[in-house]
Amino acid sequence: MLETVVSVVSALVAIVSLVLAIRQWSKVNERLAMLPDSTLASEVLPAWFTTRMMDDHWYFGLTTTSGRMVAISHVNSVSMDSKWMDVELLTIDNLPKCCPQDTIAAVSGDRTTATVRIDSIVSAQELAHT
Repeated sequence: MLETVVSVVSALVAIVSLVLAIRQWSKVNERLAMLPDSTLASEVLPAWFTTRMMDDHWYFGLTTTSGRMVAISHVNSVSMDSKWMDVELLTIDNLPKCCPQDTIAAVSGDRTTATVRIDSIVSAQELAHT
């Protein structure tokens, strides 16, 4: 009899654990989901640069809280929690002359993807093609 009670209790604990694990996974999955569509991303991150930088390929500069610039050509996606965005970096060879010496850029054309923490950006601007 004791074995049956222990088995039933163990089964119930396993079911509760499974339900809780599934709920937690769905919360994590929601937070980490990336939005590649500019219309949806602009609802999560309502800034002028969201739509502009997701719909166009251009030269953009993101100035960070440290004062350095990140040179990008495109925003690929924005996380649903508004904390991260995936970007395409400009390469060192493509940097406009107006960029500061210590601008963050890709070292080669096959290494241009990066993820930037949104709360570290203090300004976003278009850069002149030179």
